[in-house]
Amino acid sequence: MGGAKTKLTVSIDESVLKKAKDAVRRKHLSLSGIIERFLSFFSEPYVYCFKCGEKFLVEDAAVCPKCGWLQCPSCGSCRCSLSEEAAVAVFHMRRILEDLLSGKLK
Repeated sequence: MGGAKTKLTVSIDESVLKKAKDAVRRKHLSLSGIIERFLSFFSEPYVYCFKCGEKFLVEDAAVCPKCGWLQCPSCGSCRCSLSEEAAVAVFHMRRILEDLLSGKLK
């Protein structure tokens, strides 16, 4: 981000746009900034390791053959290193992210 700006025309539900405009106004943000950050994340998604806290690109992570979760490139952690309770919490947080992105991370 930070390069030349290009005008974008999008069509979205009127009620969604109204709610979004109200929300960005309350939070002192810009709708363009929200859209730009989302598109940047959408095109190059990243996550933070739940064990070591390192940020890594999804494309740089292997998928654990045992649990099917991303493995942190720094420490190698995946679902296998979590307690059942922690894994359930992380799973539901990931569902929110996938709902936003309308699909699997990888």
